[in-house]
Amino acid sequence: MLIEIDSIFTLIGQAVVYLALLLLILAVLGSILIAHSFKTEKFIFPNFMLFSITILENLVKALFRLAGADDAIVDDVGISLKNKISMKKFRETPIEKRIIFLPQCLRAVNCPSKLSPEGMKCISCGSCEIGNARKYAENIGYKVFIVPGSSFIKRLVQKHKPKALLGVGCMTEIKAGLEMCEKLNLYGIGITLDRAGCVSTVLDWDKFYDFINFEE
Repeated sequence: MLIEIDSIFTLIGQAVVYLALLLLILAVLGSILIAHSFKTEKFIFPNFMLFSITILENLVKALFRLAGADDAIVDDVGISLKNKISMKKFRETPIEKRIIFLPQCLRAVNCPSKLSPEGMKCISCGSCEIGNARKYAENIGYKVFIVPGSSFIKRLVQKHKPKALLGVGCMTEIKAGLEMCEKLNLYGIGITLDRAGCVSTVLDWDKFYDFINFEE
């Protein structure tokens, strides 16, 4: 009986070692593909990369750090890949069924707007680009909200029931937002800030306008 128990524990131990080795190999392969995609902006085996980025994220990031590389590359490629997967359905969604979320950190430091149940109420004072961007996007047909956090986004999504969502934010916020879209069956696209932070953040507005003008 004791020998049988020892044999079982031996088999379990071997299985754990083999599984760990398999995950390591998959993480290494995923890391190579992610690094290649970051340099070339071309996705090879996208489904496998998505698996590496979502399921093996911590291990893949550890390998990047071990190689002396910035592990933010993993999130950057992950966002680009998810954007690419959602893009066709996003474009096919009527504009009036899309929502744009802009972060309040893009506002000017002296912004006079006030917080409302639907986010910051921009008065287009001209102190920042948000007013122009909001008006332009709304004229095309988008609903636009300037939000202070993810709780507002969830509430507004539940209220307005969009089919597609364009979010602007830092890499962490975009990553969380795209994950939320997946859970809610929304076609999500994320545009990352050029400079993140709590105030005076920077967005490539040309990139933003180019994106929303795609159908025009």
